[in-house]
Amino acid sequence: MEYRGYDSVGFALLTSDGMVVRKGVGNVDTVRREKKVEELIGSMGIGHTRWATHGVVNETNAHPHTSCDSSIAVVHNGIVDNYLELKSMLISKGHIFKSDTDSEVIVHALEDLLRSRDIKCAILELIKLLKGSYAFVALLADGMIVGARSNEPLIIGVDYNGRVPYFIASDVLAFIRHTEKALFLSNEEFFILHRSKNSRKRKYTLSIYDSNGERVKRGLTDIAWEFSSLDKGKYAHYTHKEIHEQIHTVARAFNVEVSDEFIRTIMNARRIIVTGSGSSYHAALYAKYILSRIGLNIDAIVASDVKYSSIGSSDVLLAVSQSGETADTLSAVRYARSKGCPILGVVNVTTSSLARSSDMYIGIDAGIERGVAATKSFTSQLVLMYRLACIISGKDHISRSSVKALIDGISSILAGEYHASRVADRLKDLNDVYIIGKDIGYVIALEGALKLKELAYMHAEAIHASEFKHGPLALIDKNSIVIALNARDYTYEDTMNSIREVKSRGAYVIGVSDCSSEYYDHYLAIPSHDVDITYILYECIQLQLLAYHTAVKKNFNPDYPRNIAKSITVS
Repeated sequence: MEYRGYDSVGFALLTSDGMVVRKGVGNVDTVRREKKVEELIGSMGIGHTRWATHGVVNETNAHPHTSCDSSIAVVHNGIVDNYLELKSMLISKGHIFKSDTDSEVIVHALEDLLRSRDIKCAILELIKLLKGSYAFVALLADGMIVGARSNEPLIIGVDYNGRVPYFIASDVLAFIRHTEKALFLSNEEFFILHRSKNSRKRKYTLSIYDSNGERVKRGLTDIAWEFSSLDKGKYAHYTHKEIHEQIHTVARAFNVEVSDEFIRTIMNARRIIVTGSGSSYHAALYAKYILSRIGLNIDAIVASDVKYSSIGSSDVLLAVSQSGETADTLSAVRYARSKGCPILGVVNVTTSSLARSSDMYIGIDAGIERGVAATKSFTSQLVLMYRLACIISGKDHISRSSVKALIDGISSILAGEYHASRVADRLKDLNDVYIIGKDIGYVIALEGALKLKELAYMHAEAIHASEFKHGPLALIDKNSIVIALNARDYTYEDTMNSIREVKSRGAYVIGVSDCSSEYYDHYLAIPSHDVDITYILYECIQLQLLAYHTAVKKNFNPDYPRNIAKSITVS
C-alpha cells in the first residue's frame, strides 16, 4: 500500500506475549528491517503506511496508535474534523495522548466507550461521535478486529480456504495476491471480526452492521486484476513500466464497452458537468473541449469546487477518477446527488466507491497503476472521452487500421525515449520551465507541467500559447526554457507565432511536434497523424518520458514523489 503513503510505517500484532507494536519513519522495507518485524509471530495484526495530514513525520505520529492500557491499537485513514473537541473531552477523563494526530482520538474514545458498553454498542456510539471522513480498523488484545468507514474505502478480502481467511484494507491491492473475493463495506457501515476461543482450530466470525446496528448481509464480489501488473518486470520503476504499457492500454481503451443508456443520458442532459482532480481534471478539461465541439453544453469544474456550483436534476455529473476513491470527487458526487443530478462515472477501478456511487459507469481498463503520477490511466481517459464524442456525433469509431497506426506511433516514441533522456540532461539543473500549447494542446501542457512538478520537483508552468504576450512574456530571457507543443494542426501557425516571440527574447525552445523548425533548439519528434486524438497522446507520452527521466537524473524516486499520494482520500 506504499502508493497511498510512505513517510512512516507501523504494525501491531497479537502474539503469545500479548499485543506488540512496532513503527518507525521510512518505507516498509526500512521499518521492517530496523524494527525486526520479521521476528514477530502472531495470529492477528494490523499495519499502516502513513501520508501525513496531522502532525509532522516522526515515529510517535506513525500508526498504529494505542490506548492508555495498550489493549487497543488503531490505524486510520481520513480526517477527524472534530478531533480537538474529542481530545479535550478525553483528556478531561484522564486519557493521555502521545501524538499530534487526529487519529489518536479514535483509540482513546473506543477505550473509553468500552468501559461501559459491549463492542457493538461502543462502535455504534463511536461513529456517532466522529465527524469527518474516516476508515479505521482497531485490533483488540482479546482477539478481535473491528472497523468502520465514512466516506473512505474499507474492503474485506475473503479466502475461506486459505491460511488467512480475512484481509481488511483500503484497497484490493493489499490482498489481491491472496484472494480475488471481497466484501465492500457501504458508507457508514462497520464490522466485527472475532476469533473463537473454544476451537482448537482458529475459527473466525465476521459480522457487518449498518449505522443503526442492524445486521447486513453482503455477497462476495469477484475482483479481476492481472497479477503481472503488480511486478516491475525489467523496469527500474513502476512509473517507467506504466508509461510503456500504454502500447496496450490505449488499444484497450478503444474497445471498452459504452452503453447506449450512458450515451442517451449525456445527450439528454441540459448541461454536463465533468469533474475530477489532478490528472483526471485535465481529462475533464479535454472532455469539455472535445464534447463542446459537437454542440453539447458542458462545463469542466475541478472536483473541490463542484459544491459551489448551481446543479439541478436536469444536469448530469460526469465524474472522472483513476482510483475512484478521491475524496474531493466523491464529495462532488454526494453534492450533485443531493440536488437530484444523475451521476455518470469514468473509472479505472470498477469496484471503487465512485463506481458504486454512480448510476452508470465506464471502466477504462488500464489495469493496476502503481506509480503515484497518472500515466496510462490518463491517456486511457482521453481515449474514452474521444470515443464519447465520436459516438454522440454519429461518426464511426476510429478504424482498426488507425488504431494500429496509433500504437505503432506510440511504440516509435518509446523506442526513441533516449531523445527525452537527452532533454532531461538540460532540465535537471533548472528550477523553472514553461510549457505552451493552444486549444487542446493547452490541456496537455497542463498535464505535462503537473508531471514535472510531481516527479522532478520542478516549477513547471503551463501557459496558453496566445496568452504569453499578455504578461508572461515579461519572464522570458536567455535563461528561460520553453517547451512548445506544436503538432501540425489548425493551431500550428498561431503557436509558431508565440514560439517566435519567446525565441526573440533569447529562450531555449524545445519543440514537441511532427514538423521540425529552425526555431527549435531541441526537437522531440512525434509521428504524423490523421486522427484528432493521435497527436494529443503522442505529446502526452513524450512529456511523461521527459518528466520521468528528469526525475531519475535528479536522483528522485518517480514512483513515490514526496508529499503526495496516489489516492488523495482527504479533502
